[in-house]
Amino acid sequence: MTRRTFPVLTAAAVMAGLAIVSWPPSAGGGAAEAAREVRPPVSDGAAGSVKPPESSSRTFDGLPAVGALFATDSAGKLTDHTCTASVVDSPGRNLLVTAAHCVGGGSRRGDLGVAFAPGYRNGQTPYGVWRAVAFYDPPEWASSGDEDSDVAFLQVKDASGGDKRVQDVAGAMTLEADGPVSGRARVVGYPSSVERPVACRNRVEPYSATQLRFTCAGFPNGTSGGPFLAGDDEKTLVGVIGGHEEGGSTPDVSYSVTFGSKVKDLYQTASASSAADADS
Repeated sequence: MTRRTFPVLTAAAVMAGLAIVSWPPSAGGGAAEAAREVRPPVSDGAAGSVKPPESSSRTFDGLPAVGALFATDSAGKLTDHTCTASVVDSPGRNLLVTAAHCVGGGSRRGDLGVAFAPGYRNGQTPYGVWRAVAFYDPPEWASSGDEDSDVAFLQVKDASGGDKRVQDVAGAMTLEADGPVSGRARVVGYPSSVERPVACRNRVEPYSATQLRFTCAGFPNGTSGGPFLAGDDEKTLVGVIGGHEEGGSTPDVSYSVTFGSKVKDLYQTASASSAADADS
């Protein structure tokens, strides 16, 4: 088992001392989880950015630019929510970032059988439903499941058939990368057994030269792909749950690939391609 639960498809400174480089310039706009203990999240009220470190996640009403990833049936209807994703600022205003293991391996286009519901809670989709139409992952993930490459981008379209862009409706996070990262961040995810998201604020620290670690209980299956949000406004995206052990072997410790040149290059490819599609 992993922190995503749907079938794999075919083949700021964070705080003082955090140095990160913005990517792009403003353009518009774990492996085995046997016996994982799923701890009931504690309800959370208002979410201010200045709070003491937390040791366990809390449910809250969610963020517009963060949502649940759903599997879809043959008719395109939502089934189970199985992972988490975030809207990332891009020229085409139609791009998400998540963990590669949430969708499979091998960049491809077409109906992926995946849909995104930003701000999802209690069965409601206040910012619509968005169908994934392209998947971009690093070649190292596609070829070998390299844990240092467990990050991916999804291009989405309005599932209702309109021409709206998800970033215009839900807003977006700013992707930044120049790891390693250390400092405070907020991590958000959608447990597959809960109909509201959970969040926790604590320190992010390097686990290795290529991985980040975040210690906070209450991030079980379904939280893979959840963003590590830094900065005073918590809109700077410096990681996603995934990487080592596909996000962690227990719900108490989560990991992320360190965002660096590989993620920058992948973003650039996904961003250019999705923008071209959006304008065609």
